[in-house]
Amino acid sequence: MAIQKNVLVIFTWWTIAWNVAKSDVSQNIKSDPNNFMSILENSTNIIKSNWNIEIHPTVEEVFNIDSSDMQPKNWTILIEKIQERYDEFDAFIILHGTNTMWYTSSALSFALENINKPVIFTWAQVPLGYLWTDSITNLVNALRISVWWYNEVKWVVAVFWSKIISWTRVKKWTDFDYDPFSSFQSWALWQIGRFIRLNDSALKKHVSYLSKSKPLAIQSRVLSVKKDFDTKHIASITEFPWMQIDIFKSLVENNWIKAFVFRAFWAWDPSSHLFPAFEYLKEKKIPIVVTTQAPSWVASFQVNENWQYLKENDLAIPAHDMSMESMITKLWWLLAQNLSYEQIKTKMLEDLHWEINIENELI
Repeated sequence: MAIQKNVLVIFTWWTIAWNVAKSDVSQNIKSDPNNFMSILENSTNIIKSNWNIEIHPTVEEVFNIDSSDMQPKNWTILIEKIQERYDEFDAFIILHGTNTMWYTSSALSFALENINKPVIFTWAQVPLGYLWTDSITNLVNALRISVWWYNEVKWVVAVFWSKIISWTRVKKWTDFDYDPFSSFQSWALWQIGRFIRLNDSALKKHVSYLSKSKPLAIQSRVLSVKKDFDTKHIASITEFPWMQIDIFKSLVENNWIKAFVFRAFWAWDPSSHLFPAFEYLKEKKIPIVVTTQAPSWVASFQVNENWQYLKENDLAIPAHDMSMESMITKLWWLLAQNLSYEQIKTKMLEDLHWEINIENELI
């Protein structure tokens, strides 16, 4: 007798159902929902014949917007949908556009603190209707992982092309390739192709966070959900030569900014002429997280005199190996919990869900 699995497939806006605008290199194509359902049915039949697992998929469209327009209210809808249907389904697959997928996956991971089921994000670079579409491969792989019995996937992951990545480590590098995402500053959990190859150390690390705050939620009544994000009071600023320090004061006093993310130069240390701005923010109890403009470096307090000054005077929070997307989402989430200045500083350096790694820093 086949094992029965219920999977909820959630549409937000995805290239598989995208109305592609006509241009010099593309036709105007609207994916046929019947084509999608046919592919879904074929995929579940293949899994049943190979693994003896019978998937019963349910498809729901919660909204249909370009991922560039995704807002916290949309994250809340997704979180509430999972919470509402938690007891009915064994897994959740979210079809999402690529522009802001990592923000949404980060938001869900922080919000669903002790989830005991897989939430899988996937997408497509090329829509259905094109000969070279990757939508079928990504959808089939997401289904495979949602019911994989050998090593159960739990919590939030991204599945695309040949990789499976833990949510905080997803980083988009290109709009061109079929494999546009990689695992930022860490290994992917698995590689997926004809076979599924595990990275044991990465998988153990991913799983270790599952019950960090509370016991795993077997039922929705014990699912811990913190779904609020304060996105109105954060500013993200990129440093440029001889930036004026009044920018910070103006944003605080005129725009009610309560926290900053600051992308310093490539050596990670802000210019010394900005020190008065950092001192002003400390006086006002406004946290500032400092990262680097370098695409894959680590920002710490252990390089150059300017960083040492910030460290000795407790003027900033080093981002270490957090991606821009995870640090911003984490800061939004912490601000919404009405934590104190000192609490936010502590929590930003606490590894809650694999978003930050400090232990490998140079001494």
